[in-house]
Amino acid sequence: MDTPPVIKDLTLTQYFKELSADSLYPSAGSSAAVTAAHAAALFAMTCRVNLRKIKENKDSHQQEVSQNPKNYWEETLRGAESLLERALALAQEDGFAIKAFFEGNPLGAKKATDIPLEIARCAGEIISLVKHSLPQSYPPVKADMECARWLAEGSKKAALMVAHYNIPLLKEEEKQYYVKQIEELSAPPIPCG
Repeated sequence: MDTPPVIKDLTLTQYFKELSADSLYPSAGSSAAVTAAHAAALFAMTCRVNLRKIKENKDSHQQEVSQNPKNYWEETLRGAESLLERALALAQEDGFAIKAFFEGNPLGAKKATDIPLEIARCAGEIISLVKHSLPQSYPPVKADMECARWLAEGSKKAALMVAHYNIPLLKEEEKQYYVKQIEELSAPPIPCG
């Protein structure tokens, strides 16, 4: 397998052409990661809109919900940007994991299962941020937040499916550990309070 293309350097058109080509990468894992990146980017936009509305001092609802809404949205934006970078890095790592597996690297199957699980964790963090932020948001961007959440939900489910399909590639003694990881990440979150 050739060196995987650098996902974050591709235009959308180039990415989709690469994805639709008869090749091993990008494929399912990188698609799940790029979808998580899409969710994080959309959510970051909503954070910026909330910050702008605070600066304009036109949304008194935010003032009531949080003692310091500006700090809240700045911190949340940093989290969203960090998750965006992480998701893009995972999309790239997925290519290296596929390459390692097909080149016979003894750790290839493990990497090809670890990376989708990390993608699922990243998507889960995006989902949590969105759920926590939604009640505090400027109402006109709540639909964008919900869209980001559902993109992240799809990313998480897709990444877990990839990990599930890669379990047969693992050594027998490793399989149960990964089955347990998938089950834990698939479980609904425990409600707080």
